[in-house]
Amino acid sequence: MNKLFYLLIFLQFSTLKYHCQDQKFKLKIDSNSFHSVSLGWSNPISRISSLFSSSNTDSTFGILLDYQLNLDIRNFYRVHSKFSPSFSNNKFKMENLLISLSKGKVLILKKKLVISNGIGSYFKCNFYRAKQGQGIPSIWSSDYYGFGMEYFMMMDYLLSKNFYLNILINLNLGFHQDYDTSISNNNTSQEVWSLQTENRQLISFSLKKLL
Repeated sequence: MNKLFYLLIFLQFSTLKYHCQDQKFKLKIDSNSFHSVSLGWSNPISRISSLFSSSNTDSTFGILLDYQLNLDIRNFYRVHSKFSPSFSNNKFKMENLLISLSKGKVLILKKKLVISNGIGSYFKCNFYRAKQGQGIPSIWSSDYYGFGMEYFMMMDYLLSKNFYLNILINLNLGFHQDYDTSISNNNTSQEVWSLQTENRQLISFSLKKLL
C-alpha cells in the first residue's frame, strides 16, 4: 500500500508537458478570474445503461468535482476527481474513486464557447468504511487500485455570467488491479494487474463556476 501511495505522488507531480501551436485569442473570460470549480454527473452513460440491464455493475450515481487553476487565458492546471458513493448495511462505499492531475491548453476561445484539451496522470481505487457496532472503531479498507495516463477534451458553454455548462470527455489508460476467481490460494482469488482503460467516465456533465 505504501508503494502505491508513493507511486501516486510521483505520477501526480510528473505530468507530461503538452504543447499546442500559439494562437491569439479574444479575451472573453474576466482577466481577474483565474480559478474555477465544477460539480456534476460523472457517469451518465454507464448509469443510464445500468437501468436497462440486469447487472448491478456501476449502477450508483457518480459525482464529479473539478478545480481549475488558469495560468493565463490559454494554459491551466486541473485537479479532477470522481466517485460513486453509496451506503448500505452500515457500510459506506466510495466506488470508482479516481483522482487526476493534468495540464491543459485552450484550443478555441469564442464569445460563448471554450474548447480545451490536456494530458496528465490518474490514480483510482475503491474505498470502504464499515461500522461494526456501538463503541467499536470503524474499519477502513480499499481495493481495486489503478494508475496511468489520462487525456481529456473539454467544452465550456456560457450559460450566464461566470456560469458554464461543462462537457468533459476522458480517455484513460493504465495498470489496474483485479482478482482472477479461476485461480485461488487458500480460498482467496489471485490478485492480477493488467493494462486497461478506465471507461466509466467517457462523458461527464457539470456546472462550472468561475471564481
